[in-house]
Amino acid sequence: MFNRKSRLAKKKDVERVFARGRGFFNPYFTIKFLRKPGSGSRFTVVVSTKVSKRAVRRNRLKRLLREFIRMRLLFLTEGDYAVVVKPAAEKLPAKEYLEKFKELAVSARLLKT
Repeated sequence: MFNRKSRLAKKKDVERVFARGRGFFNPYFTIKFLRKPGSGSRFTVVVSTKVSKRAVRRNRLKRLLREFIRMRLLFLTEGDYAVVVKPAAEKLPAKEYLEKFKELAVSARLLKT
């Protein structure tokens, strides 16, 4: 779990990222990013019921991604990030799931290699 400083928790902040943020996507994820210099990086992970009807599966996908991001807070630019998991990601094994996210973040130049 992210520490309090790293969470993008307020509804208005999440809506602002979705409305004004820049988007990067692949078949498995969408990353919306809104630059906010000097504020550090804040994150939220969204997994809808379209991905899986079972809360256990959705929560596992969120936990995997949150831990991956938490362990690698090496994002190049400070700002707010909203990561949306798409339905195709549910079928991936955990290692490949995280690898696909890393590929997207690196290709979008948001994550250091």
